[in-house]
Amino acid sequence: MTLQALIAPVVAVLLIFGGVVLSLVLTGTRVQDEAAVRRSLQVVQSAFEIMGTDLGRHAIGLGRSEQATEKLVDRIDPAWLQSRMEPVRGQFGAVGVIVIDPDDAVIYAQGGGLDTIEMERRQDFADKVRDLPVSPPDSLAGFTTIDGSLYVAATSIIAPLAPGPDSALRHGVLIFLVPVDDTLLTRLSRDFLIDGLRVEMPPDIVASIGMRIEDSEGGTMALVTWTPEAPGRELFDYLLVPIIVSSLLASLLLATFLRTAVRTTQQLKKGAAALAESGAELEHSETKLKAIIDGVADSIITIDERGLITSANASTQRIFGYELEEMLGQPADMLVMEGPTPVDGSGAARVLCADPTVNETEYRDFWGRRQDGGRFTLDAAISHITYRSAAVAIAIMRDVTERRRAEETLNLLSTGMALVDRDCRLLLANRSATRLLDAGDGLTNSHGRIGATRRHQMEELRDLVDRACTAQEQGSAEATFAGVMTIDRGEDVRPLSIMVAPVQLSAEAEGDSQVAAIFIRDLEVRQSVPPDVLATLFGLTPAEARVVVELVKGKRPQEVADDLSVSLNTVRNQLKQIFSKTNTGRQSELISLVLSSAAFVSEHGLIIDEDEPREDWQGPDAAKSESL
Repeated sequence: MTLQALIAPVVAVLLIFGGVVLSLVLTGTRVQDEAAVRRSLQVVQSAFEIMGTDLGRHAIGLGRSEQATEKLVDRIDPAWLQSRMEPVRGQFGAVGVIVIDPDDAVIYAQGGGLDTIEMERRQDFADKVRDLPVSPPDSLAGFTTIDGSLYVAATSIIAPLAPGPDSALRHGVLIFLVPVDDTLLTRLSRDFLIDGLRVEMPPDIVASIGMRIEDSEGGTMALVTWTPEAPGRELFDYLLVPIIVSSLLASLLLATFLRTAVRTTQQLKKGAAALAESGAELEHSETKLKAIIDGVADSIITIDERGLITSANASTQRIFGYELEEMLGQPADMLVMEGPTPVDGSGAARVLCADPTVNETEYRDFWGRRQDGGRFTLDAAISHITYRSAAVAIAIMRDVTERRRAEETLNLLSTGMALVDRDCRLLLANRSATRLLDAGDGLTNSHGRIGATRRHQMEELRDLVDRACTAQEQGSAEATFAGVMTIDRGEDVRPLSIMVAPVQLSAEAEGDSQVAAIFIRDLEVRQSVPPDVLATLFGLTPAEARVVVELVKGKRPQEVADDLSVSLNTVRNQLKQIFSKTNTGRQSELISLVLSSAAFVSEHGLIIDEDEPREDWQGPDAAKSESL
C-alpha cells in the first residue's frame, strides 16, 4: 500500500504534467499554423502590390512619353502602341489596353478579352476609372472585374513629358489590365513559394482563408486563396512519441520550439516588410543610376549583338545632336565610322557589336558623326559583358578633337619636346622627341622613363628635372628655367643639346603633380629649308634663295659657286642683292637672321640631311659650347 501510495501520486503528477505539456504543444502548433497563414497573406499582398507598381510604372512610361498625346489621343496609332507594348507583354504576358479621350469616351480597347466586351460595358468601366484621382506622375493600381473575371488594373494620364504653356487642362487616360488567370497565378506561386494559389469569385467562395478583395461599396469582389502550410501539425507528429516516453524531455523540446517559433515569426515579418519595400527601392535605384549615367560628361551607349543601339545617356544626345528616340534601335555606325587608327579593315560597325568571347576592354579611335553632318575625333573604350544571357557592348566615347589638335601642333616643332614628371616618367612627347628616343642614341626610353646611356649624365638629367619641379612647387624665381646639359654619343658624333624647364599643369596643382619639359636638339642633324620658303620670307629670287640655302649649310662662296655651277662673281653679286633685301651687311649676320626666322620652327618646312657629313666637327668637347 505504501508503494502504491507513492506510485499513484507520481503517476498522477506525470499524467497531469504530460497533459499540460501536450496542451502546450497543441497550442504551439496552432499558433505556428496561424503565423504561417499570416505570413502567406503578407506575401500574397506584397506580390500583387509589386505587380501593380510595376504595371503602373509601365503605364506612366507609355502615357507620359513625348509622343503619347499624338499617338493615343489626337490620332490613335495601333502600330505604335503595339510596338511599345512589347516590354509590358514580355513581363506580364496577356495585357489589355483601354484608351479614354478627354471626353470620357473609349477610343481604343484591345487584348485581355476586352475586344469581346460590348461598347456600352466598356463605357461603364471607363466612366468608373475616369473618376479615379490620377495625378502625374503617379499611377493608380488596383483590382477590377469584367464578366466575372478578376483583373489587375493600372492607370496613367496621357500627357507629354514636358507640356507647353498651352497644353490642355484635361488629358486622356491609359488603362492596363492584366487578367488574374491560371498562368499568372502559377507564376506567382512559383516565384513566391505559395502552394495552390487560386481565385474564387462570388457566389462560389468556399475558402476560409485568403486575401479578400472588396469593391468601392464594401462588397466582396473576389478572394485570392491558397493551400495553407501546416508546420504545427508536422511538429506535433514528430514530438508525440517523445512526449509519451518522457514528459520532462517533451517540456524541454516544447520550450525550444516556442523560442524558435518566436524567432521565425519575427524573421518572416521582417522578410515580408522588406519584400513589400523592394519594388519602391528598385525603382528608386533605377532612377538614381540613370541620373548618374546622364550626369557623366562622356557619351555612354550600349549595343547588342546585331550592332544596334539599345540605350544612350544624355551626353550622347548633346555630343551627337540626335534625340534618344532617333538613336534607339539604329546601327551604332550612325554615330561613328572608322577613324584615324584603322580597325584591321573591319570597320567601326563590327568592333562595336556585342561579342561574348571578348573579355578585355578595347581602346579605339573613331570619327564621330553629328546629326548636322559634322565630323570630329572620338576616343572610345569598348567593354563586353553578358546581361540576362545576352551579350552587350558598352562604349564610352569622348570628343578629343581639341586634344588631338594640340598634339599635332607640338608635332610641327623641329625641336624635340617631352613632358616628364619628377621621376622622369614620360607623359607626352612630340614626333621629333619620339624619333630621338626610339633611336636610343644618347637618350633612352626604358619602361616609360627617360634616361641617358651614360650613368653620370642620367643622374645630371634627373637632377635638372627634380630642380625644375621643386622650383615650380616653391614659386622660385627660377621657375621658368632649370638648366641645360649635353648628352654624349661618342667621339665622332655631336652630342644632343638639352634644356629643362618647369611646366605648371594647373593653378591648383601641387607636389607630385609638377612636371618638367625637356627640349632636345640633335646637333648632328643638318637642317635646311626649301628655297621657296626663304624666297617668300625675304622677297628673294629663286637663284638668290638657293645661294642662301647653301650658305646656311656652312659652305663658303666658292663652294656655293661650284655646287650651283655658277661663277664666283655671280655668287658675290647675288650676295649683294641678298644683303640689300635682308638689311644685313655680313654673311654671318645673314645666316643668323635666317636661322632665327620662322622657317626653322616647323619640322614640316625643313629638309633634314641626316646623311651629309659635318666636316667642321671638332669633337665632343666643342659641342658643349653650342646653344640650344
